[in-house]
Amino acid sequence: MESLSIPATACPKISARARLQTDKVTGKPVLLYPEGALMLNATAHAIVLLCNGQETLEAIVSILAARYQAPAEEITKQIIRLLDRLRAKNLLELLQADVK
Repeated sequence: MESLSIPATACPKISARARLQTDKVTGKPVLLYPEGALMLNATAHAIVLLCNGQETLEAIVSILAARYQAPAEEITKQIIRLLDRLRAKNLLELLQADVK
């Protein structure tokens, strides 16, 4: 199995320095941060909405696989690619899942 840059048990959370809102001109979702903005397509928006610090990466993959009727193995790399881009811009924190 391929090594993941984000552990399956990590709980991704959008950084406090970033804010999700709707672009006033296009009506599309945008992630604003001090250095700029990222326009999000529908899939990226769905991923970002789940980055609340409560859901593990594994849960996010499961939720989106069910929603889009896609195999988890296929979408995991795409999700991690987006999350890695957000981490590179310091827009994503990785929290540890609460052990129950």
